Amino acid sequence: MSDASIVRLENIRKTYQIGLVAVEALQGLSLTIQAGEYVSIMGPSGCGKSTLLNVLGCLDRPTSGQYFLGEEDVSKMDDDTLSAMRGARLGFVFQSYNLIQQLTVVENIEIPLYYQGCPERQSHTLAMEFVDRVGLGTRLSHKPAELSGGQQQRAAIARALANDPLIILADEPTGNLDSSSGEEILKLFDDLNEQGKTLIIVTHDPNISRRARRVICLRDGQIESDVQQHGSNVLSPDANRRQGSRRFSRLGGLGLSRLGRTVRLGIKSLWLHRLRSLLTVLGIVFGVCSVIAMLAIGEGASYEAQEQIKSLGSQNIILRSVKPPEEQKAPQQSGQYLLVYGLTYADIRAIEVTIPGVIVVVPGRIIRDYVWNISRRVDSEIVGTVPWYPQMRNHRVAQGRFFSDSEMEGKSRVCVLGAEAAEQLFPLDVPIGGTVRVGASYYLVVGVMQPRSRGTEDGEMAESTSVAVDSRIYVPLETVKTHYGDITLKRRTGSMELEEVALHEVTVKVDKRDQVVNVSLAIKGLLDRKHKKADYRMIVPLELLKRAEETKRIFSIVLGSIAAISLLVGGIGIMNIMLASVTERTREIGIRRALGAKHRDIVVQFLIETVMLSGVGGIIGVAFGLTIPYFVTVFAHMKTIVTIWSPIVAFSISAIVGVVFGIYPALRAANMSPVEALRHE
Repeated sequence: MSDASIVRLENIRKTYQIGLVAVEALQGLSLTIQAGEYVSIMGPSGCGKSTLLNVLGCLDRPTSGQYFLGEEDVSKMDDDTLSAMRGARLGFVFQSYNLIQQLTVVENIEIPLYYQGCPERQSHTLAMEFVDRVGLGTRLSHKPAELSGGQQQRAAIARALANDPLIILADEPTGNLDSSSGEEILKLFDDLNEQGKTLIIVTHDPNISRRARRVICLRDGQIESDVQQHGSNVLSPDANRRQGSRRFSRLGGLGLSRLGRTVRLGIKSLWLHRLRSLLTVLGIVFGVCSVIAMLAIGEGASYEAQEQIKSLGSQNIILRSVKPPEEQKAPQQSGQYLLVYGLTYADIRAIEVTIPGVIVVVPGRIIRDYVWNISRRVDSEIVGTVPWYPQMRNHRVAQGRFFSDSEMEGKSRVCVLGAEAAEQLFPLDVPIGGTVRVGASYYLVVGVMQPRSRGTEDGEMAESTSVAVDSRIYVPLETVKTHYGDITLKRRTGSMELEEVALHEVTVKVDKRDQVVNVSLAIKGLLDRKHKKADYRMIVPLELLKRAEETKRIFSIVLGSIAAISLLVGGIGIMNIMLASVTERTREIGIRRALGAKHRDIVVQFLIETVMLSGVGGIIGVAFGLTIPYFVTVFAHMKTIVTIWSPIVAFSISAIVGVVFGIYPALRAANMSPVEALRHE
């Protein structure tokens, strides 16, 4: 091969399989082109011109034969090496211009420099030089749709020159231009060839063939004629070696600068179809938002349940007197009778004496009655208890104090109001120091308890679930015994029922938490021997707490699964949109591949766009997810808790969803054949 030769084809064949028919587009074609030549390739339609140009441009591989570009056999190169060869040594000018619509003139010119790893500042400087060179200095920030056909082709030529290629390949460069614009482009080609650029132009235009220094005519995939005209402009070997001397070190991986440029390209692509991008993002927004909001609501509900259980004391065992089931089902007879059931003081003494690990026993009586303050009335439960009740049940006094040991021993008529009872009985006055009436007796108010929400477990321990915990009033146990005695009267239609219940509630505190289960079993065994009827109920808050924690775990899994399904649906939506985007942008993919984009570059570009969609959706979703629990708390009066990890996990999952569901569209885009992609309409 001559020192000045830049292209050498040896027995090139290209066969296409169309159905069952094999069509041979190039039939053993051999050709040599010297550096600096201006070659026009002509021939009738179907003669193989475009196929030859695709092979010369490394866009398509020959079926057989060898193709030497410079001194390298490109017919045996892999896809990424061919991409690097196109980006470094070839410049393309297409009939339909093939500018990327969302980019400005300068940004289009920078594309081949970007894929060659040229630093951003340097690529912008070079692009500005070529903009001026082709006479588009006043159209720097214009997009292709804002340019005339001639201006778009000038921009395409500037792009082809940006990487200082060995060869400029043009396919019908004046085919879509009027005669005036076409003449301007041809004059530009003449100037480029005079400056030493090698031009290979496929055309039907005889005006181009008259300007070219060499005209090759094809017919049926073979060279029919090869005519030299106007003299030769072949470069010397030294000049040939200087051609294509602009090289940049390919940036390894994704440096910050390169990543930033890729992200900006992605933003421009997504902004081109911003409504569609917004609708796509909504799937991720709802998914992330639902993850955070649902977990916050679930966490708040679980927290309240656990706090209510903890308020009973994790070292406590609570015993409740209950009417035996057989007595509840017994038919009522007219007249009156006495029903004796429930816990007794003898049970307390037996527990204290015989059960090891028991440190405190708190007895209590609960009587349903009306509490009055002048004309205001509250349907309440009178709780007779001991002075250390607040410590045992983790229920603190908000105002004033609890009654004392001396008041207990002296059977004083003092009371402590629940928060709701205090508000209803003393809406405008300070309760402390006031008096309330229960039956015919008056009680001095010495304190008000802290408000306490009522849960299922606490409601189970109340004598009547219709009375809220905060509507109770607390009085000394000895005072209740004196006021009510052991026997209470309940009137029913046609009968009266007398009940004798010594104690309605007993709280047993255990020395150590790990002894609670064993002590509860011992107490149950003791009471089962003493009580022939099922007239008591045992509640172990520690066991309730464990069940609540297990329920919370299951609840979190269920809510998380529902939210994950939302994210999955959002991810499928992203994949669907990205696949549609790949189809719509097939030609753009072909352009990028022709300009030097490797397989990895296309994958990264589409993956970044997908991650941007899911990332933006994730950020918006996190914002809504953090806001919704606030409104739920304010308007629905439900406690919500947003844990630190829930927005982090939700956002991370959204990003992962973007990557996972973006991989297939990205690979599909990257695996497209450049020549097939460029043919896409």
